[in-house]
Amino acid sequence: MTIQQLQYVLEISRTGSVSKAAKTLYLSQPNLSNAIKNLENELGITIFERTPMGMQLTASGMKLAKKATSIMADIQEITSGISAEEDCLFRLVYPRYVPAFEAFWDLCTDYQEMAHLHFSCYIGDGEKQVEALYRNLCDLVIYLETGSSSFARLCSDLHVKFVKLKDVCFYVQLAENHPLLQKPHFDIEELKNYPYVAFSDIYERDANWMPWQDIVNPNRLFCVQSTSSRVSLVSNSLAFSIVLPHSEEYNRAHHVVSIPFDNRQLELGYLYPMDRGLSDYAKEYLEYFKKRINF
Repeated sequence: MTIQQLQYVLEISRTGSVSKAAKTLYLSQPNLSNAIKNLENELGITIFERTPMGMQLTASGMKLAKKATSIMADIQEITSGISAEEDCLFRLVYPRYVPAFEAFWDLCTDYQEMAHLHFSCYIGDGEKQVEALYRNLCDLVIYLETGSSSFARLCSDLHVKFVKLKDVCFYVQLAENHPLLQKPHFDIEELKNYPYVAFSDIYERDANWMPWQDIVNPNRLFCVQSTSSRVSLVSNSLAFSIVLPHSEEYNRAHHVVSIPFDNRQLELGYLYPMDRGLSDYAKEYLEYFKKRINF
């Protein structure tokens, strides 16, 4: 029996499919099937059975998977302890939310004198970040829970915990001298007469503005990939954007105004892997983040 074979068992159990597990493990399906068969022969048990719902663990397979999960957690603890002696390591994923980056900035400032330092932050949103935590690609995810029916189950399956910090809603962001702000009454529907600044990439050009198609004119879009580009365009043009709440200090510094317009509540919080827990750096980051969103 090898550690690799235990990883294979856990991945097939997670995906419910040999073919899907083979893709995430970068193996051919026959090689993965043979590895499981060899393990079954060695242990003298049947680990999986095929069902209409996919590959399911047998009773013996469940016992093995439980032991495997414990072993993998022990290995992670050992390797984390070794790397912690060599480096200051912290990996953050956040959803293009300025206070989340400002808190990362605070943390970096605290540790900038360290001899060995590796802090990193990445842009990311959606449920695929749960899998990133499971695969140990990051340590902490700042997350916006939108009420997805599959989110809670995915977190449970991958041993990831979501902790809510506060309810938030969306705001319209405009330059402080925008013509609509000069009128006695702000009419949200008039925004269709102005360009919209959307986040986009080469794969998901329309993903950012589609939820607000009632006020966004799809023929008048400015597409960018960073918050700094967005606020710069908004503050120096007649364009507008839709954002999460920022501090008044941020708005004044960038000469923009934020007006609440959507009553739908989202849950702002964070995700972390239950098997590894929160590192000291993650805990310190979260303290900074809580201060940054306390406005």
